[in-house]
Amino acid sequence: MILARVEAQNVRNIETAGIDLSPGLNVLSGANGAGKTALLEAVHLLLRGRSFRTRAIETIIRGDGDTLTIRAVIRDPLLGESSIGLIKDRKKNTQLRRDGATVTNASEVAGLLPVQLLLPDLANLVFGPPLHRRQWLDWGTFHVKHEYLATLRDYLRAIRQRNAALRGDDQATIGLWGEQAGELGERVTAARDEYLDVINAELSNTLASLSPDLKVVLRHEPGWRGDSLVNELRQHAPRDVKLGSTQAGPHRGDVRIEIVPRSIQTSPLPAAHVLSRGQGKVVASAMKLVQAQHLSSTAERPSLFLIDDAGAELDRAHRDRFFGMLNDQGYQILATTTDSDWLSGGHPFARAALFHVEHGHIEPTDQD
Repeated sequence: MILARVEAQNVRNIETAGIDLSPGLNVLSGANGAGKTALLEAVHLLLRGRSFRTRAIETIIRGDGDTLTIRAVIRDPLLGESSIGLIKDRKKNTQLRRDGATVTNASEVAGLLPVQLLLPDLANLVFGPPLHRRQWLDWGTFHVKHEYLATLRDYLRAIRQRNAALRGDDQATIGLWGEQAGELGERVTAARDEYLDVINAELSNTLASLSPDLKVVLRHEPGWRGDSLVNELRQHAPRDVKLGSTQAGPHRGDVRIEIVPRSIQTSPLPAAHVLSRGQGKVVASAMKLVQAQHLSSTAERPSLFLIDDAGAELDRAHRDRFFGMLNDQGYQILATTTDSDWLSGGHPFARAALFHVEHGHIEPTDQD
């Protein structure tokens, strides 16, 4: 399944644009501020249900326009084509349609074509706060088990309700929502554990192809201790009342990234304390790639890679290895760059589809 065409209207500085995409690499080239990232943002907003830059939808709508519109055609070699359309206005009203029918749950669209997003700050997956790694873990778990998203949402809702009860010191309601949050949280943790076990087994091979000298292991920190989250929430309710929020549960979980020691006598070291920024981006790239590889092998669902500023932070050797692996494994890519010269020479994407972006206008260009 690939993204065959995308159209955007009133998205940042894009008044109207539409391009037909190659099933391989598609490169948007142009100066900073030309509108390259705006098109990536439009694709992400349509297929993932949210912007990767802001929650304020009014800042995305161009100028004094009232609405933005994004349309796409997704093509499957067996099922044919499916059209998706999204309209959002400044009052945050949303119309999402698939093949003309209204879609009420954005996860229905998100499940069609998995989207991997690689931004210039990708290294924050290693060096940033736990939220980045939880989002990475939840993305992968959802695409393997679609029912996981409903469980996670129900859990987070129960935590919000419990937190409200904590601030009011309503003991009965604290206990009620604590029981529900505990049961749901244990299911979230079990699903995350299962997914991470599989990814860990595959990550070493992927990272070895990108950077043979780097060896890491991922360890799940669930955000709570013991055998029962229900019991932990019950036991620590007085503490949570004092603090006004729930201190234990998957919403406080993390994925600890550790450097595999060369000797069994040496303890693992946190990757964030050891790696350079460039090495961190290599590890983060491998974490994104292994998720796509797992989906391709288990569910036969290839991912779409959205890569903003394709040449950022990775040196030439690692960048070529990464894009070479994407090419060899047949992934579709939509990438932006201010300099497409890195596609020259012996690069595997020597015949990539190129588009020039200027002042929100996007035109295909011939590659010499």
